[in-house]
Amino acid sequence: MSKPQRISLKQMDQYDLVKHHYGRRVQWGSDTVLYRKSHPMSWKEVRGNYQNWYLDTSQIVPPDAESPYGEPEKLFYSEDLTVWLSRRKESMPYLFRNCDADEVHHISRGTLTYETDFGNITVGETDFLVIPKGTTYRVLLNRPEETLRVIYESVPEIFVVPAEMVDHIYGKGRGALAAEKIQHPELPKGPAPEGEFEVRVKYRGAFSDYLGEISTIHYDHYPLDAEIIDGKMPVFKFAVGDIEKLGTTPVAFLGAAYLDNKDNLAFTFHLSGAGGGGAPVHRDPDGDELRYPISGPEVGNFVFTPQGVDHGAGRGYTKKEKNRPPDLSNRGLSISAYTLKPLKGTPIAFRSAKPFMA
Repeated sequence: MSKPQRISLKQMDQYDLVKHHYGRRVQWGSDTVLYRKSHPMSWKEVRGNYQNWYLDTSQIVPPDAESPYGEPEKLFYSEDLTVWLSRRKESMPYLFRNCDADEVHHISRGTLTYETDFGNITVGETDFLVIPKGTTYRVLLNRPEETLRVIYESVPEIFVVPAEMVDHIYGKGRGALAAEKIQHPELPKGPAPEGEFEVRVKYRGAFSDYLGEISTIHYDHYPLDAEIIDGKMPVFKFAVGDIEKLGTTPVAFLGAAYLDNKDNLAFTFHLSGAGGGGAPVHRDPDGDELRYPISGPEVGNFVFTPQGVDHGAGRGYTKKEKNRPPDLSNRGLSISAYTLKPLKGTPIAFRSAKPFMA
């Protein structure tokens, strides 16, 4: 069987056309560029669910913003990934252990110290903190203040995307996140806190259908009492500024895969808007995109593009001098989660969402 013919045209400025990218499996499959007579987003009207959405979270008050015992608010979910919004104002009076999933905490506002099984680590604005499944932790604030975090709960295992997964795109011989940029917790010095401690454990197995997904374990001593650690340090942090901008294509820096299928990624986190003119209008039929701005007045809000929906309004014209509409999708640096299994929005997210020319 003959392979499909690859057509590659580099110089297109002489044509008055629109460059439209079509890619399978986001960055991990085949790709095609279509040169169209009209912009694929110049539609007359769109009705229904299948369109780009802008989610303004300014009026969403998660339970952890009202009580230190509260939890973050769930916004999106699938079998692989759940996305939570946190506006915690006080330290956690309890400890938490997620035995269902890895967690990635993206901090947008505030300075927080995480106490974990593997030591303590302080994070601030634009930091990412990866907390593996089964790790006990709690979050402390130096003073009462409103913080802002997005928490990605991942059933497949989270890992730093290695060079061999992205080198076919960038040809740099390295991944976007260098090992020397990664920081780990340190075991605390001095006496441990005293008193009684509650650990909330999340687990969906066993008899959770009858007893609930949250169990509580009570100690009369501080449960994070490791004296020595021998082996790999699984909790780590890095900053957005540590992610190398390898090119104009959104660069993958974290990925997720199931333990029994490491070669088949479930979703990836990408740094978008890294300069160089941006991607053309594009269509990803295999991946939802949940985009989160990391700076400016848009922090805390989301742009959601279901799989196969065209996005990139104003981008893709081959003639540089062409009078094009404002590029609403170019909103500076943002973090995009590309998921192969479709995300669904919760009722609270739906009430805060509106159609958007992404």
